[in-house]
Amino acid sequence: MAYKEQGTSLVKVQKFGPSLERDVVAALGWKSDRLVYFEDPNNDITYDLQVDGYLGEKNNPLAFVSVTYCNPDKPGHSNENKLQLKLGELMLLKSKYPNVRSMLVIGGTENAWLRYVLQAFKFFFDKTLFTWNENFSEEILKIKSDYRHIPTQHSEVWNSISKDWATTKLWDQEPIRSELRLGIWHEVQEQGVFENPEEIPNSIFRLCMKTAYETSVHTRNRNGKEWSNYLHEDWDALWQSRSFFNPAEAAIYLTLKNAGFAFAGGLAKDEEVPSLIHHLGGNDVDNTKVSEDFILYSKKYSCPVFIQSKSTGGGMEGHGKNIQNRTKEQIARSLFYRGYIEKNEVKLRKKDFIWIGVIDGNWGVTKKTPLKYIHMLQWAGYDYLIGADSLANEHFDLIQNAKNSLTDVINDLECEKSIDAFNTLWIEWKSSRLLK
Repeated sequence: MAYKEQGTSLVKVQKFGPSLERDVVAALGWKSDRLVYFEDPNNDITYDLQVDGYLGEKNNPLAFVSVTYCNPDKPGHSNENKLQLKLGELMLLKSKYPNVRSMLVIGGTENAWLRYVLQAFKFFFDKTLFTWNENFSEEILKIKSDYRHIPTQHSEVWNSISKDWATTKLWDQEPIRSELRLGIWHEVQEQGVFENPEEIPNSIFRLCMKTAYETSVHTRNRNGKEWSNYLHEDWDALWQSRSFFNPAEAAIYLTLKNAGFAFAGGLAKDEEVPSLIHHLGGNDVDNTKVSEDFILYSKKYSCPVFIQSKSTGGGMEGHGKNIQNRTKEQIARSLFYRGYIEKNEVKLRKKDFIWIGVIDGNWGVTKKTPLKYIHMLQWAGYDYLIGADSLANEHFDLIQNAKNSLTDVINDLECEKSIDAFNTLWIEWKSSRLLK
């Protein structure tokens, strides 16, 4: 009778809703808590992660369940964000416990999800259950009777990631705190409004507004709203707009251009990178891009150099509300870049690119564990982390001698300056990825 009542209870929540997590965990009879995914007793550091439910001990879980649901008007970006977020969480836990069994429960309606996202969930997690399937309740209760009904897969790649991360030399300096966007926002208000974007004194902001202006003209004001916000001195609206008011990307672009490097990408103009996702989804991912803000090519190491501009967000106060999700997404991206499929298993190729993060905001926002998010970026695979405001002077304008912390790194990597040579090398690298 109790078994039947549990099944009936699950049916009531198998569409979507906040109660889905607790009802699934209650039906399984598992605990809900935070699981440790990294420990460094020598430096008194512990990082943990909230899970919807787990079986076993906190320091030795046998299995865990993650629950997600979606019911948007149109499948798309939110689907992909959830995929990267859940995959990032999976990788963090599998890096600490490679043999833990992972289960994902997906709620909502089937039409609310992109098909390739559902395929990817099924591929990465050991067990994936969809609430809209008729046997959903039966499957949950079968796992309750024996968690070993969750199979294991991709053990080789989880063990490989675990070894990689264990040997990562972690950042031990103060966390990066950059105020480029905030500083420019204050600076331009003091300078006043110029009706011609070419007249704006600050070179970084000038590029942002020139791009917004040109876009608004070409699209008859349908886009490029940052230019209108600036002209009308609507500073709050300007702050909220990120498409073209992106000083970090503008500073990177100007730095690379002034120093004469050959590159792909630009302000609000990403460059697509071949990834594992395209092998999973086939034609379903034609409109899905995994991309970098800028791509160069290192002659010294014979590989591409990716530059990603990443902000903590969190408004002017820099509360960092979304920083954890952003770093989890970067961890997932690292698997998309390095992973490939062989005999229905994920394999991990040797890292054959260099990754630079130009980061803005307060990356030490968590007082108890101030280096947590810097370390997560390192596990994701970032080789260099640079504060965005290190590209600018005290007035938050570009350092004019084309020499800053970014050019120091790129010069050391001996990046290509011939655009023809760069294009050839970049196309060759992409082609080699598409073969496997």
